[in-house]
Amino acid sequence: MGLLDIIFGRKRDEEWVKQAELENWNDIVYTRKDIDINDPVQRREYIGSCLQQMEEAARELDALEDEYNDVTSHLRDMEEIDALPEEHRTEINECAQKILDSQQQQEKFARRKSKMNDEDFERMERLKSQARDGIQKLEEAEGYQKKIKNDLKRLDSEHEAYMFREDELVNALENSKKLIIVVAVTLGVIVLLLLILQFGLELNVTYGYMISVLLAALSVTLLYVHALNSDSELKIVRKSISRLIMLQNQVKIRYVNNTNLIDYLCLKYSVTNAKELRNLYNKYIQEAKEREEYEDAQRILDNNQKDLIFMLRHFRVKDPEIWIHQPEALVNHNEEVEIRHNLNVQRQSLRKRMEYNRDVVAGNAKNEIEDMAKQYPEYTQEILDMVSRYEEKYPGM
Repeated sequence: MGLLDIIFGRKRDEEWVKQAELENWNDIVYTRKDIDINDPVQRREYIGSCLQQMEEAARELDALEDEYNDVTSHLRDMEEIDALPEEHRTEINECAQKILDSQQQQEKFARRKSKMNDEDFERMERLKSQARDGIQKLEEAEGYQKKIKNDLKRLDSEHEAYMFREDELVNALENSKKLIIVVAVTLGVIVLLLLILQFGLELNVTYGYMISVLLAALSVTLLYVHALNSDSELKIVRKSISRLIMLQNQVKIRYVNNTNLIDYLCLKYSVTNAKELRNLYNKYIQEAKEREEYEDAQRILDNNQKDLIFMLRHFRVKDPEIWIHQPEALVNHNEEVEIRHNLNVQRQSLRKRMEYNRDVVAGNAKNEIEDMAKQYPEYTQEILDMVSRYEEKYPGM
């Protein structure tokens, strides 16, 4: 035997076992082999078990009969609709087509890509009267913010330049003072040397005195003039720095106030900038238009559904409400055939289940009880009493 034969043989065996299990599970077996009928407890339990099976079958039959009647009623409704005159059927088909058109429009709305979540929509709905002004204010504030930043950058650059110039002038004044001292010391040293030359060596150093004093005077004068100019410029620079600081403070106040305005507007509309707010508002406008169209389609759908129910009820259709959930079956013959086929299959399945519960479950249990009454006539009255109590609950069984 080959490997395939073994595999398929096992599969056939498994299928046979499964089929045998299903058949065994469907069979209801009654046996009194291990029951002592003369024992009143075991006898009542056995009879009660049979009655419980009949009771469960009765409950199942009630539910199945209701479902069976619904399916049969639906099939009869389809026959009633098919038997309508052409002009009446045309009216029904037109109404059904309107329902389908409205449903397609709703489905299109649900599939749209630009869908806006309810939270954003409700927020914009609440602020829609202020949104345009909010966008304008936020855009103006953001534009003004750029100008303020540019002004602050320019003022910072000027401030740094003036601070650098101030340091240069302060250093120049310090250097001038130091150089004047150096000139004075140098002049003193030269005069001392000239005195030594004059009195020690008896040389004529008159011109030396003159040249030294002249050079010292010129140097001190130049240094002094330079110091005066630096001091004057330093005063101007410091005034300019003070003026720049005041301007910076004014611009900073504007910056802070404008920043707070931007933060408030962003917080109010739950956005980060004007561009986001404008996009959100445009999206809201589109969403509001689509939702309005959807609501109109919903109203039209409701009206068409009411019209369809009214027409079908007028034409003696027992359950007209079900057709508003399957309008395509009214305009599409293939869909109608499919539904009719499914209903017939359902009814066949329901009939099979009803026969099983009535004939197999309830019937076999009833036969078992009748057989016991015949075999044990001494307990017939007791059995009849138990059956009568059961029949009071389910008189139809």
